[in-house]
Amino acid sequence: MIDAVAVFSTEAAKLLATALVGRVDKGLGRLAGIARAKLGAKFGSGPGTVADLREQVLAACQDDPVFRAELMEAVALVNAAERRPPAAEGVEPFFNHAEHLRAPRESGVCLIYGPVGSGKTELARQIAGLLRNRFPGGWIEIDIAEMRTGAVVDLALVKRQALLKLGIPGGEIATDDAGLDQQFGSVLATRLFTVILDNVVSAREVELFRPFRMNLVLATSSVRTRDLDALDPSPILLGGLEPEGAREMLAHYCGAVRLDAEPEAADALLEMSGRMPSAIREVGLSLARHSGDPYPVNGVLEHYRANGIVDAEGVVKDSLDQTFSSLAPETAEAVALLAGFPGHWFTRETAVAYLGMPDDVFDAVVSAMLTEQVGGWHRLTALVSQYAAKLPADRDAAFLRLLSHVRDRAVAADLAGDAGRLREYVVPPGLSWTLAENRIDWLHRHLGLITEVVRAAARRGKHVEVCQLAGALEVLITARWLWREYAEISDLAVRAAAALADGEPQALYARTLSMRAKTWFLARAFDTAEADLRQAWEIAEVVHLRPARRERLQASVAEFRARFFEERADTLAPGAAERASLLVEAEGWLRKAIALDQHLEHGYALGIHHRMLASVLIKAGRPAEAMAEIDSGRRHATGRNLSRLDMVAARAFLALGDVGRGRECWSRARAELKSTGADQYQWEVREIEARLLAEEGQLEAARTAWGQLAGDAWKLGHPRTNEYFTEFESLR
Repeated sequence: MIDAVAVFSTEAAKLLATALVGRVDKGLGRLAGIARAKLGAKFGSGPGTVADLREQVLAACQDDPVFRAELMEAVALVNAAERRPPAAEGVEPFFNHAEHLRAPRESGVCLIYGPVGSGKTELARQIAGLLRNRFPGGWIEIDIAEMRTGAVVDLALVKRQALLKLGIPGGEIATDDAGLDQQFGSVLATRLFTVILDNVVSAREVELFRPFRMNLVLATSSVRTRDLDALDPSPILLGGLEPEGAREMLAHYCGAVRLDAEPEAADALLEMSGRMPSAIREVGLSLARHSGDPYPVNGVLEHYRANGIVDAEGVVKDSLDQTFSSLAPETAEAVALLAGFPGHWFTRETAVAYLGMPDDVFDAVVSAMLTEQVGGWHRLTALVSQYAAKLPADRDAAFLRLLSHVRDRAVAADLAGDAGRLREYVVPPGLSWTLAENRIDWLHRHLGLITEVVRAAARRGKHVEVCQLAGALEVLITARWLWREYAEISDLAVRAAAALADGEPQALYARTLSMRAKTWFLARAFDTAEADLRQAWEIAEVVHLRPARRERLQASVAEFRARFFEERADTLAPGAAERASLLVEAEGWLRKAIALDQHLEHGYALGIHHRMLASVLIKAGRPAEAMAEIDSGRRHATGRNLSRLDMVAARAFLALGDVGRGRECWSRARAELKSTGADQYQWEVREIEARLLAEEGQLEAARTAWGQLAGDAWKLGHPRTNEYFTEFESLR
């Protein structure tokens, strides 16, 4: 298990190191003051490296819990200063289970058990809201059920979701497991926040967050188990609401009906509902439908009694029966269809496409209060979804409509990009990007839905569409670096392409194998990646295609194989013999790709592959040879790739000692990348600038640049944070 105190001490030491050399803002000044008051003359004495500070801070944190708490709050405030805690979105305007809100738990794990509809999540939100001042980072909410396939939860995805919700940009989250674990530990150890984990079923799902005991984990479950009980000896056990809270909730939903005019009947309805929040909501909606009656509360009560309704289950069913009987036929049909929507969350656009009905039918579903909404996304409420799922509806036909819609949008987004990109999937005719929204933003916003659609399409044997969606998504994955999210899609694409190939070598199969291999080698699963790439190359050598198309496929696979060896080399220390041999392999595959490109006269690919080879040669300590590749690349590169070539050239000139030309290339690349919004290269741009400043003799400016890099990386738990602090310290 993670030693959270040790992790925290390391992270706090990094910040203190920057404070000691003068990079002090208000938050860092408070942090340094707390450390100085505790450590006295020892603080900042000696060499003053991060390692020295860590030992001082760790010893003090282990010895003095009060100091640890003060220091952690100060560190958390440094993080919170630039991030507004989440708003109280989703919290109802009335209190559920008020007895549990009088003295809520303030740290550790708090389990909330209760049946479906008992208000577990709402209570967790209420507790989190009450403790906002205690936790500067606010709260995040993760539904574990959304990351569970069968009985298995993707814990890596849980970590990634936590980092995303704590404000770490998706492109800055580590792809490999070791990097993700390190980043997860660094970020969680330096923030004070509450996490709400919904729908947990085992202790393993909660224990990810358990080492960080200064934070509060509110975990909800409908199933009480022995291993969960071991995490919290005093869990909250929910049943019905307190009478006062139940009345408040009923009043919220019953509209114009006056409960105080019929108090005895109102109390009887609440008892009949078991004072369960889900049932109270339905009673309230039933009352609202009778708001024009002389005695609506008594009328609903008598209706229940006359129909033998005596409990919450009966109340809910009766309310939903009435709700659906009052809907227009097409609205009821739409709700029945939406109960089968992949992943359950839909936008107005995707719901209308799925339904195949006029827009106003979807609007009627929303107006009937049958959905809940977060941002621009809707889903049926849990009870409505359960009820509607039992109604007959042609959900297969609806799915096919959605599949076509999402496929067309995704492929159009891909086609609007680089014309020279290799596309082996079947491209439907007549598609173009017509939306005002940026195409990459649209793909990113719909990635969760696309994943669900791919899963459902794979189950239905829609192999062509699975490969189309996977192929179209490549442009998003490379632009936003969302390889972990792409892993499942790439695996399903390989299976679909294999089915389409039916044992014959096919270019599409080779392409999907290459993409799956990249998800593997970025996750540092090199052996698995190597097997995929070997098979992809074997296919590319024998596939029955026109010679030009086969050579282009071979060049593509060669590029992936080169990246594989380069990534493997990057995991080893400079100077290691194995690293040198891996870079030689990368060089060989890139030269093979370049030879194929030259034979094809494929300028677009040549610009990329010359640049990639130059980068490998710089890593191998051969910058002069790299310059020749850069010059060759300039004859073919365009757009963003030309800017990337300038970045590589800046690194080569630095290695050769030509600082002036390095600065010239860097300036040109920075301006172009900034104009195109290519944020994923910001770290490299800033690193090169810091190195240029140092080589130019501007040591104070270089120290500031490395300090800012280190500080910004620290806030993200960036895998290269330690490297930046090392560079920063070297200039002290």
